[in-house]
Parts: sequence; C-alpha cells; structure tokens
Amino acid sequence: MKLVSSQPEPEILTALDALTFRFEDLPRQLRRIIDEALHGHDLSRTQWRLLAYTLRQEGLTQTELAGYLEIERASAGLAIDALEKKALVARCQHPDDRRVWRIVPTAKAKTLLHELRDTMNEIYAQLFKGFSALELQLLGNFFERIAHNIKA
Repeated sequence: MKLVSSQPEPEILTALDALTFRFEDLPRQLRRIIDEALHGHDLSRTQWRLLAYTLRQEGLTQTELAGYLEIERASAGLAIDALEKKALVARCQHPDDRRVWRIVPTAKAKTLLHELRDTMNEIYAQLFKGFSALELQLLGNFFERIAHNIKA
C-alpha cells in the first residue's frame, strides 16, 4: 500500500481553461450589448441579422436565411413573420416555384438601415477600440483557424 501518490495532482484550472472560459464569455456579453442597442429599434438580434442578410442579398428564401443564421427553418419563419408585421420585409413568390417565397426588404427597412448601421458601428467601435487594422486582420485569421479546427 502506497501512502504517497507518485503522480502529480492535475491542475484544476489551466491557462487554456481560462482562455476558453473567456472566449465563451465574450459572445454572451456581446449578445447582451447588441440586444440592448437593438431594443431601441424594436428588433431582436436574430431579426437584425436576418434583415441584414435580406438587405445584402434580396430574394433569399427562408431556408437560405436559416442556413446563414444557423437556426432552424421554423425559427427563421418566426423572425420573418415578426419583420413582416413591422413592414421591414415582404414575401414574394418565387418565379419558378409557387411553393417557395423569397424574402425582400421593404423601403422602410432600407431607410432604417442607416440608423442600424450607426448603432452597430458604435458597438464595433467599442468592441475593437485600440486594435490596429493588422490586429483585426490577425484576429479574423485566428477565428477562422479555430472555426476550421472545430469542424475538423
């Protein structure tokens, strides 16, 4: 019987744990800041992102939007319904398939875009304050590598 273990005790919190915990905290904090900012525009974060995609590329389908947002098709449908009630998007029938609806932004959405862009730019300015263009490029590259590693 050994009274003393020959193996060292494992670290309870490693440097990579601390880094990963921080990495997990940042999206939650960013979501909170964005939610607060968008509340003044009567939009949720999902609605903003969906609207941004429709403004960037008019005529996407609900399925395509769900894919871009990485949400279920039904959830995308709820966001589209909400934006439609706010007169920010409209459903237009697909010219080749009567079962498919294309989502297009309204004139009201295009007008609101300037306010939303200013709001998001303020958030980004706060988020990336003190970063150089090179640092932002490197950060983007690091995120891409992490995303690639997760998929592998």
